[in-house]
Amino acid sequence: MVDLIEEKDITKVKVVKLFVSLCNNLDITIMKKKRLYVDMDGVLCNFRGAFDNYRKETPEQKYPQSKWGFFLKLEPIPGAIESFNLLKEHYDIWILTRPSFRNVNSYTEKAQWVWDYLGFDIVEKTIMCGDKSLLKGDILIDDDDKAGQPDFEGQWIHFGKGDFKDWKKVTDYLIKKDS
Repeated sequence: MVDLIEEKDITKVKVVKLFVSLCNNLDITIMKKKRLYVDMDGVLCNFRGAFDNYRKETPEQKYPQSKWGFFLKLEPIPGAIESFNLLKEHYDIWILTRPSFRNVNSYTEKAQWVWDYLGFDIVEKTIMCGDKSLLKGDILIDDDDKAGQPDFEGQWIHFGKGDFKDWKKVTDYLIKKDS
């Protein structure tokens, strides 16, 4: 039976066995990118600026985010889009945003905003969740602390505070951390 196996087949089997052996001996975790979640409102897009402007124009509207189109019109935070695209090269990056429960359209509007500014591939990596501590990951960039951020299992980067006041500071830190 062994005589029927050609020499090239034996070589293929040896290569496969060697590959499997190498894979079993590698520390696969060093090849896996760390999972990074990025919030939208106040981190990628200027929720507060739009909210404040809307309230000045229509003070009777207590919850401007409940109006149709609110999330579609949000402007990116300076440096956010460029930093997000740079971090994609270093991390398994996802959007993790809390929807507006007062506006069911926020789900669609936020997805459209992501598509417009970051592309469809990131729409597929967008999670909308009211309690961010439920997700598993390595790093969360978020400006708020009222949706489970302090209980997130990984590192919480409190955007806009302390050492992380802007996207340049956050990106520099994360690129250095990944090196």
